[in-house]
Amino acid sequence: MPPVVSASAARGVASVRAVQRAAAILRCFEGRGLLGLADVARAAALDKGTTRRLLLTMMKDGLIARDPTSERYGLGPLIRRLAADVTLEVDLRAIAAPVLAELAAELQITAFLSVYQNAQAICLDRIHDMKGMEVRWWAVGGTLPLNCGGAPKVLLAFQSDAEIARALATGLEPMTPRSVLDPARLRSHLRLVRRRGWDLAVDDVVVGLTALAVPVLDAQGALVCAISIAGLTPQMVSRGRPVHLDRLAAAAGRIAAQLT
Repeated sequence: MPPVVSASAARGVASVRAVQRAAAILRCFEGRGLLGLADVARAAALDKGTTRRLLLTMMKDGLIARDPTSERYGLGPLIRRLAADVTLEVDLRAIAAPVLAELAAELQITAFLSVYQNAQAICLDRIHDMKGMEVRWWAVGGTLPLNCGGAPKVLLAFQSDAEIARALATGLEPMTPRSVLDPARLRSHLRLVRRRGWDLAVDDVVVGLTALAVPVLDAQGALVCAISIAGLTPQMVSRGRPVHLDRLAAAAGRIAAQLT
């Protein structure tokens, strides 16, 4: 005689399957832009009817959004609101905070921790030394245009070509007259940033301030986050070169070593 399965247990199994299918749909958008129904169904290995029902349900809760012009789907606003509380990032903040605090105190500057999510540069942490000038133009949880500032350009430079194209398609936003607005010029600069492993952003977020940023890479060479420091330009630049590059790179190495 087959085992008896209660109605409540059966509903529990069905709920787990629904969650697994929803997760499969969310994973479809990793590193990609808007997708059509057929693309989502194919990537999630689901039939179109099931995919459509799940997408509509997820839209109601803000997990998925649909572009009204193309009728293609993308990640919804709830994903962004939850992103700052992802456990991995909380752990990342815990790892990076002591290193950045030491850096900020030593150099008397403001240090930042940031990540790339859904074509945005998001600040996870900002640490300021009380003896120096506090740089406030990037709040925790806030974003910066990807063409402005050292960390946003570092984060974008270490993305795939397809992701860079998707990010640039959203448009380039000026913050100062020094902000790069030409896509071809920005692409060329991103190649340089990736090759040398750092970016020095002078006056392109706030005139008179400079930011220096480096990536933090995992053992496989994949981008995890960026760390950056910012201060008055004379404090950050000497003869066109970053003053604190070696110190910042060493800090990135210490953070990366703790991620393994």
